[in-house]
Amino acid sequence: MTCRFAAVPLALLVLFATVPLAAAADLTPPTLLAYDNYLQQAQDAFLARVRADRSVARTTEGVPPARPGREDGIVSVPGGLIHHWVGGAFIPRATLQRTLEVSRAYDAYRTIYKEVIESKLVGREDDVYQVLIRIKDSEAGVGAVLDVHSTVRYVRQTNRLVYSITNADQIREVQNAGQANERLLPAGHDSGYLWRAASFTMFAEQDSGVYVEMETIALSRSFPPLLGWFIEPIARRLGRKSIERSLEQFIAAVRK
Repeated sequence: MTCRFAAVPLALLVLFATVPLAAAADLTPPTLLAYDNYLQQAQDAFLARVRADRSVARTTEGVPPARPGREDGIVSVPGGLIHHWVGGAFIPRATLQRTLEVSRAYDAYRTIYKEVIESKLVGREDDVYQVLIRIKDSEAGVGAVLDVHSTVRYVRQTNRLVYSITNADQIREVQNAGQANERLLPAGHDSGYLWRAASFTMFAEQDSGVYVEMETIALSRSFPPLLGWFIEPIARRLGRKSIERSLEQFIAAVRK
């Protein structure tokens, strides 16, 4: 799954390619409760760090390897898996204003991120954005099309530091996308590719550029029995690659 960036619904997709497509699965209340509890703890930790203004000073150009948000990046919960990754990058000579402009350019996401088929800003109230993005991605022979409806909230902590929090309000898997018989599968009753997603992004302006850090959290079905030993290392590698690729595409858009 290719979670995109800047606490935008895309940042919700950084794990898009990491969950194997399989038979239909149901999102159960215990799984959802475990995810909600995990997400709340992660968000509290993120906000505590941002409000203490503990942004990491970076001056080295390029995208360093992403790191697991907890454990090895994949956390088992009853009936599902939480994928948690953190990536960051420094953009030399960028300004905070320009970086935020690209982050909020939702209607242009299909020109920024190769996995985006369609994107549009549905509504806005002050610094809260309602966004719909359709994405298509595939890795290692696995793929899916998803419609992701998200709410993105931006907060200016200081003149040089802004953060955003994105939550997917609804994720629908699209069957036969683009065809006459296209249909949306019921939320929570599909392949289990991506049931829930959220992201936290920090934009910290420094004297020589802007440092951007993105944290993504997503919920999927568990790996199929007897195949977890084989799939999990691949999923972990793809999750790390996806967030790094998203950062690279975002940086390229900021520099244009």
